[in-house]
Amino acid sequence: MRTRSPGTKTFSRRRFLIGGAAAAMLASKRSMAAEIRYRLGLSQPVDSPNYIRLKEMADKVNAETAGRMHIDIYPAGQLGSDNVMLAMLQKNEMEMYMGGNVFGPLVPVTEMPGLPFVFKNSEAVFGALDGELGEYIRGELLTKGIYAFRRGFDNGFHHLTTSTKPIRNVDDLVGMKIRTPVQKMTVDFFETLGAKPMTFTLSQLYQVCKDRTVDGQTDPLGLILLLKLYEVQTYLSLTNHWWSGFTLTANAQAWKALPADIQAIVEKHADAAALAQRQDIEKLNGEALGVLRGKGMIVNEADTRGFREPLAAFYARWKDIYGAKAWALLEARTGKLA
Repeated sequence: MRTRSPGTKTFSRRRFLIGGAAAAMLASKRSMAAEIRYRLGLSQPVDSPNYIRLKEMADKVNAETAGRMHIDIYPAGQLGSDNVMLAMLQKNEMEMYMGGNVFGPLVPVTEMPGLPFVFKNSEAVFGALDGELGEYIRGELLTKGIYAFRRGFDNGFHHLTTSTKPIRNVDDLVGMKIRTPVQKMTVDFFETLGAKPMTFTLSQLYQVCKDRTVDGQTDPLGLILLLKLYEVQTYLSLTNHWWSGFTLTANAQAWKALPADIQAIVEKHADAAALAQRQDIEKLNGEALGVLRGKGMIVNEADTRGFREPLAAFYARWKDIYGAKAWALLEARTGKLA
């Protein structure tokens, strides 16, 4: 009969205890990894392409990381206005944020893609934003503690809606109270045309139109439809005066703290979400005009020649504000502006 040496039992127990401790540590690490949970806030409603594609992105990230990374989406301003959410992002009280025309007061060059009558279509805008101009803008955001994902999301080209009268030419804008995004460049443009711009965030837009705090506002066709502005605005004047989009961002500190493999997964699905959303917006804007007419909006084509007359001086002012380097990157795409 084979005998077991006295140390065998001790060794087995020790090995069992060490193995158990290692397994516990591994389980603890897995548990900690599974607790990475980010909040992502945005102003757009749940039926918007923004929310739909971001939710799709979050689901794919969760699946590919096997539950290590979970992103909770809060649409329709559930976490507060855009200004509130931007402040939360900077303080790392909210890890991710989808922002529209709200970064300008913090990083002026973020306004550049929306300069009036600079780009002809969204494809031209994204050619700039996916390239060197976009890299420059994202670098400036990073200096403020905001990490911007490479691919921008679309909103489309803006038109004017009003409750008082249609905008047939620039003279109709004189004295009109127009809601604009919270950035000085858009305010300057409307002031240059003789209007009275008033800044409100997107979450306030419907209410200020309903209350007649403003006479009109500026937005792409799809957003006019999604926000049901046809309920509080009568006239739709087609002007195609500037482009706007959305930027998916993260708190830079929170982003840097993520494991590299999770960063790569989030980046991959953020890119895919942006490209899909761009197609969604093109379709939405293309179909919206007929729907808005069906909702009772009175539509006209505006003569924008008077809108363009003061642009040489306007561009010169904003070239000085944005800086020579940023302006050169813009003109590399658009040709000479000022």
